[in-house]
Amino acid sequence: MLAWSQFVRDWATALTFVAALLAGFFGLFRYLRSERMRQTEQVRELYAMFFDNSRYRRIRFVLANPDTPEFATLRTELETPGMPRELEGELIDLLNFFEFVTGLTRRGLVARKDIDWMFANFIDRTVGVDFVRAYILRQQFDELAVLCSKVERRK
Repeated sequence: MLAWSQFVRDWATALTFVAALLAGFFGLFRYLRSERMRQTEQVRELYAMFFDNSRYRRIRFVLANPDTPEFATLRTELETPGMPRELEGELIDLLNFFEFVTGLTRRGLVARKDIDWMFANFIDRTVGVDFVRAYILRQQFDELAVLCSKVERRK
């Protein structure tokens, strides 16, 4: 009888351990799923801020078209000291957005692959312009300065 009692206790202990292990895996799975959903929601919000909002539209087109008069105007505005003018102000807004996005990525709050998928082309285009890169470094955009340094090393 004593052996049977010990056998039941051992099986109960093993089943308890297995149940706790399964509950732990289930909890981890639920946490990872909810974390991924949270990040997806953040990425959706960033998308809306950048693409569905007209705030950055003009400066994105200016940076994408270096042969336009607006591109030359932007260069002049960035090289002229004083209060920011219209295009410079739009660029500052764009740089602040990219600073925010790269900061979220560096802190692990948003996955790098999501940000790269959505914004890498725009960020690369922005830091790829020599006078914009110099402006970023002058104005101490800390997150973007890292990307500017990488571009400088490649050249």
